Amino acid sequence: MNVVPSSLLLGLDTLIERLPPFGPQTRAAGLALAAVLLWATWPTLATVANPGPPFLLFGLAAAIGFAVSFGLSAAQGKAADFFATPPQTLAVVTVGLLANNILYLLAMRRIGPAEANVISYLWPVLLVTIMARLRMERLGQTQVVGIAAAFVGVAFAIGPAFERGFDVAGITLAFFSGLAFAVYAAIRSYGRETHDVVGPSMGLLAMLALGFHWAFEAPASLSSAQWFAVAGIGIAPLTLSNALWDRAVRTGYTAMISGIAYLTPLVSLVLLAIFDVGTVSAGVAAGALLVVTGALAASGLLPRGKKPGA
Repeated sequence: MNVVPSSLLLGLDTLIERLPPFGPQTRAAGLALAAVLLWATWPTLATVANPGPPFLLFGLAAAIGFAVSFGLSAAQGKAADFFATPPQTLAVVTVGLLANNILYLLAMRRIGPAEANVISYLWPVLLVTIMARLRMERLGQTQVVGIAAAFVGVAFAIGPAFERGFDVAGITLAFFSGLAFAVYAAIRSYGRETHDVVGPSMGLLAMLALGFHWAFEAPASLSSAQWFAVAGIGIAPLTLSNALWDRAVRTGYTAMISGIAYLTPLVSLVLLAIFDVGTVSAGVAAGALLVVTGALAASGLLPRGKKPGA
């Protein structure tokens, strides 16, 4: 289960829009793919940041993301726009990202980063299912097969044994991490803001997470490597990727970009293996491939070019 100034996001949008003959669907795919590449760094960075307290790690990462986002927005003369996000939007983004990321950190400690990542990334399948229910649409046979393939993929990743042993609580935490993000993405698909709403939300996220750390976790000091990882989390997979995804999901091509999101577990596993910070078993790799295969089927839920409410 990510921060950039609105000026940078608008620059990316402009670049994609000016690449003829690409249209809005290609623009949405480009935004989603960029988000996926940044999201994929999350398990590797989180593994390096461990074993720091989850709320402390997340709170510091959110604070760094907020500071970078606000600083760059202020440098562009858009400080006032930075704080123009409606309170209800701030609440949705804050609760959604806090639940998604904290549950993932807790799951990762119990079952390992690779397994937790594959299970959490059932969220695109869950998002397709949720959007179908919201729009009172029936899932086609291909979509049902795709969803089934994704769950079979998770079964491969789960068994016969996790890196750190079979743990029902860890499985549950990882699943609800994905569910939290699916619900969050479904709500945000109906957002109509034209500016970045993730950067401003990082400030509230930081205050909440650090408050939970002070209330429920023991004080801890971080090494230089952990600080580097926390900074990376705050800038890349926490703020920048979520800001890009938020813009992508508001284009309306929910099924297509949900399919693109399935690539994240595969890219994450590659990074874990390259940096040798997590065990990537054959079962986990096979499970991730099945999840991606399920995406190719499930992403056909909406007709080409259909928008929410159309």
